[in-house]
Amino acid sequence: MSHTDPRARSATVATLASSPPPHPLEPSELHLLRMALNQMDYGLVVIDSESAMVQFANALGQAALLECPDGSGALGRGSGLRLLHGRVMAQRPCDNDTLRRTLDRARAGLRGFLCLGAGTQSSAVAVLPLIGPRHAFDLQAYGTLGSGVPPSYALLVFAKQQLCDDSTMALFARERGLTSAEGQVLAQVCKGLRPAQIAHNHGVRISTVRTQLRSIRMKTCCETIRDLVQQVSVLPPMARQLSGQARG
Repeated sequence: MSHTDPRARSATVATLASSPPPHPLEPSELHLLRMALNQMDYGLVVIDSESAMVQFANALGQAALLECPDGSGALGRGSGLRLLHGRVMAQRPCDNDTLRRTLDRARAGLRGFLCLGAGTQSSAVAVLPLIGPRHAFDLQAYGTLGSGVPPSYALLVFAKQQLCDDSTMALFARERGLTSAEGQVLAQVCKGLRPAQIAHNHGVRISTVRTQLRSIRMKTCCETIRDLVQQVSVLPPMARQLSGQARG
């Protein structure tokens, strides 16, 4: 006699097929997750890698896909992507093939970069496959984000708009005990300006700027300007405050 009863096996398969999906997040948890993602200084957009339809976007992700009525791009300028009837498309028609190939690779579980645009308007968008269990839950039934992610979804991560946001820089300067003038000097150093340029912008002598830089290095425990810029470059990516709410 076989150790496996066909009827029992069929019943087991039927039970697995009808089993509920992984426990979804509670509404309050989803709300907290959306708020958390809106605090990140990266545009984040989850799309269906088959249809490119948007399933979720944090505030900066929405901004990265926006275009002005005149097509100039506004908040989305430089992202290389736009939103049309809920579907992500390349701003330049010639980039749509690149978008499709990258999404095809994402369905195969491969990460990639979308290199879009040209010249000063070029940009790179990371495309990360979101591959969950075979019995992943239904997004429409359980909310936008939950404990499992369907295999055909991908996460688009847009680049930061600048090395360090002004608000993040101000918080860092305050916590390090920098004066207002030193905070302004730090911000300009991190934008690549030389001491002579900073002195010209502030209407002071270059010796004053150098004194301020020494004070900044002491307060931040950095031996060189390069160390200082490196320290700022790895600050946590806190987003600017946007009025838009993440799509749910």
